[in-house]
This record gives sequence, C-alpha cells and structure tokens, in this order.
Amino acid sequence: MSIVELTDDAQQAPAAAPRASLGRRVVVWTYRAALLCMVAVAAFVTIVPLLVQRSDTRLVTITSGSMAPLFPVGSTIAVHDAPDPAALEPGQIITFKALGNGTVITHRIVARIDRPTLSGIHYQTKGDANRTADPDLTPATNIIAVADGVLPRWQELAVSAQTPRGRLMVYGGLFLLIALGELADLAGMWTRRRQVAA
Repeated sequence: MSIVELTDDAQQAPAAAPRASLGRRVVVWTYRAALLCMVAVAAFVTIVPLLVQRSDTRLVTITSGSMAPLFPVGSTIAVHDAPDPAALEPGQIITFKALGNGTVITHRIVARIDRPTLSGIHYQTKGDANRTADPDLTPATNIIAVADGVLPRWQELAVSAQTPRGRLMVYGGLFLLIALGELADLAGMWTRRRQVAA
C-alpha cells in the first residue's frame, strides 16, 4: 500500500464514526420517545376509568338508536343512582328494566303517572328517535339510574380501551416495545464483546 492510499484511509475512517454515532443516537431517542408515549397511554387508559368509577358514576353502552342523535349507537353514557326514583320529572332520562323481559333501556320520561289503580308511581317513557311512547309504563322500582350524558371523547377512549382487544393493544404494545429495547441492548453487548475479542 502506498503512503497516499494510507493517508486517504486514515482520513475516511474517522468520518464514518460520527455518522454511525449520530444514527445510533437518533434510533435511541426515537425509541425513548415511543416508550414514553406508550407509558403515557397505558397510564391514561388505566387511571381515567378508575377515576370515573370512584366518582360513583356507572357506565352504560348504548346499543340501539332509539335515543339518537343525543346518544348515538355505541356511545358510552354516565349514569348515577336516583336518590328518590318516585320523585323524577318528565324530561329526565332514565335507565330502567323493561317489564316482562327485563331488558335494560335508556329512554326519556314523558309523563309521571300517579293513579290509585297503580301500585306506586309509574313513568311513561319514550326514545327521542321513536315515533311513539314505550308500550309499558315503568314502575319507579324498576329504575336503575338517571342518565348524566355522553362521556367526553377523551374519557370514552380510555373506557373503550378496557375491552380485551384494547388492553392487548395498549399493554401488549408497551411490553413489546420494552422487549425490543432489551433485545437491542443484548445485541449491542454481544457485538461489543465480539469486537473486544477480535
């Protein structure tokens, strides 16, 4: 090898190291940012539902369009216990068990009925999107809760992540990211040992 060739090689070698080092730093910081985001998402979907439950609020998922557009199909609403189910007024939205089959329904009260022929207070209910009122009167004793309204979107996202598929995506993604980081560290250690041995 000539002196000129040796000089050229010596000048090129140090230039490659900073490029490799910069690329490694970019990968490391990208990984750290992704890990931080996943930890934040996991904390969000864990803490928010707990806070909702601690506020004595229960959650109901709307499965029909009878209360659209107020409560769209698939939306999650917050409900709370009625202190006195016999003292509710028309206009309030209640969640109750239907007579006969016990189906849980969320509809609006359109009339409060107190007749001697009925045993206790009854309510006439109707879905906002329905043309006619519900066929059966609802006894006050069948009322489960009073509706507060649709959850804010950010709370609904946290609650929806509590499904088995949601948990798998959030927590599984976090654990996979941690595992990839550990594997990358092991691979780096193995490479450095080989270089030292060589």
